[in-house]
Amino acid sequence: MDGKTHFIVGGLAGIGVAKYIGVDLQTAVSFTLLGGCVGLVPDLDVKGTLSKRISLNKKWLILFLGLFGLLLIAYSFDKSSGIERWLGMAAGIALLSMPSIFVKQKMMLMLTGLTVLLAGIAQQSTWLIMLGIYISVASRLPHRSLTHSLIGLAYFGAIGYYLEQDLQIAGLMLVCIMSYASHLILDMKWLPGNRRGIKLFQPFLKKEC
Repeated sequence: MDGKTHFIVGGLAGIGVAKYIGVDLQTAVSFTLLGGCVGLVPDLDVKGTLSKRISLNKKWLILFLGLFGLLLIAYSFDKSSGIERWLGMAAGIALLSMPSIFVKQKMMLMLTGLTVLLAGIAQQSTWLIMLGIYISVASRLPHRSLTHSLIGLAYFGAIGYYLEQDLQIAGLMLVCIMSYASHLILDMKWLPGNRRGIKLFQPFLKKEC
């Protein structure tokens, strides 16, 4: 399924939880938006809608490395001599030319995850720390691996639990679980249009569902 479908169904799961619990309108809207976003979360292991939205912009990293490369070239030319000058200038040229080739979205997603992790440590926030770990690990995984399994569902459910404890809003954990589960269900092989399914019980069983 595409990102739009996952977002809509995840949002509907959020509405369902809001209806089940019986919350006010503002909370119901929050549940809907959260559900839509969580419905996209398992696809952080691929260049999907959510991963593009939350990743740090790689253009800024490329610009920073390029400027650093220029400074290194100037410094090496002015302050160094002999082999050190040429090595410094070569490193500067590499910083100018190579990042645009090697800096990819998955690398930026991992840096985003590490940033969230550090923010969580600074805030002493368990759910932020766990979310940072999730994003960082997902950025290195192949598509439809652990993020599309019961392990991924349980882990994100735990994130929802600590988020609920932190914000003291009943139902947040249930929104996270139901919306995440909606993504897994929509990616299963038995649904029309899905050429392949997901290995729900990995890493213990490799059979597709």
